[in-house]
Amino acid sequence: MQTLGDLRKHYWLTLTTAKTCGIDLGEALREGLLSRDEYADAVGRCRSCPEPEACRSWLTSTETAEAPPAYCRNAALFAELRAL
Repeated sequence: MQTLGDLRKHYWLTLTTAKTCGIDLGEALREGLLSRDEYADAVGRCRSCPEPEACRSWLTSTETAEAPPAYCRNAALFAELRAL
């Protein structure tokens, strides 16, 4: 069974990656573009990613981006939200 990463760490990685890509997950929730379950699933996908340190490094060197790194397990969700 796969070990998941720390919930708090991956919550912040998910939130910060989305923000770096121009997506406000809180606003998406308020507008009904994202359900609570979808938000929780996004954090869960992040928790199962084997690249959290690469992500952290990317975030410290990137102020804004059109998309997250290719390995991001939430890339499809972020692309969908960005298109709305």
